[in-house]
Amino acid sequence: MKKRLLALVSVVMVSAMVLGGCGSKAQEPAEAPAEEALAEPAETEAPAETPAPAEGEAIKIGVSVADQSNPFYIDIVDGMESAAKEGDELIIVDAGFDAAKQLNDIDDMIQQGVGVMLIDPVDSNAIKSAIEACDAAGIPVIAYNSPLNFEIASTVATDNYLAGQLVGEAMGKALEGKGKVAMLTYNVAEVCLDRANGFKDAIANYPDIEIVEEQEIQPGTDTALPVAENILQSYPDLNGFFALNDPSALGCVAAVESANLLDQVKIVGVDGSDDAKAAIAEGKMLASAAQDPVTIGSEAVATAYKVIAGETVESDIKIPSYLVDESNAK
Repeated sequence: MKKRLLALVSVVMVSAMVLGGCGSKAQEPAEAPAEEALAEPAETEAPAETPAPAEGEAIKIGVSVADQSNPFYIDIVDGMESAAKEGDELIIVDAGFDAAKQLNDIDDMIQQGVGVMLIDPVDSNAIKSAIEACDAAGIPVIAYNSPLNFEIASTVATDNYLAGQLVGEAMGKALEGKGKVAMLTYNVAEVCLDRANGFKDAIANYPDIEIVEEQEIQPGTDTALPVAENILQSYPDLNGFFALNDPSALGCVAAVESANLLDQVKIVGVDGSDDAKAAIAEGKMLASAAQDPVTIGSEAVATAYKVIAGETVESDIKIPSYLVDESNAK
């Protein structure tokens, strides 16, 4: 199973390289020839179904975390643990933002006989083979934090497009409708792509604001810092940074502060983390779109129990977002 999954993710990664560019999506497959379209579909076996646990039997819930070094994900896990019932087991594995490792982790949890799988994908396209493996094993999948483009039991996430809009509107107002802005993105994850698109659509309402640079980064403070430094060197008259999350936004803060440009460059992120709130209160960041990671985690586990019990669940469960700025950061 591991070899098949690794092979599949390799193919996906090569395809992504061919597509190139930030935020690119996979091309639609070409239409099948007429002869193939008329052919009778091959018979396939229905996926196996995981039997519901007997009354009193412990339930195993598999949890694939994208990156547990981020405080946001630590809060999600806290929410999950608070919602887990006594005697049941959460099998929590950290992918460390490694798409190949995440596929292997999910395969391992399938072998351990989990009753339901909770996944926050590192790469929203590369995760497809893992979803197929869960389907084949009869294990329902719930996406949390980041939506997927595949048919699954449910998704529990912030309205990330709205989050991007909130910080985009804040940026537009702060710049009084004119200036140059750069974006640090991670568009291979649907959650981050939604944020970026929300930001762009909000900025589009300010035609005199130009997005001069958009770069894909590995999310994090240390990875964002050198990228932000290079952008500042290329655009010394830059007026703003959008970062896909708060750790990356704090990397931008470090770069801007080092260049003595805090008065010139406005910085926005997404998460509403304590560190970001502190930076906003100190005047180093403009704003962040807050999420409620504890509720995302607890709601994901609550939804998992409903799915295991055979109950009907909502396919798309949205957790509200709101803007954190100097008015409410303290």
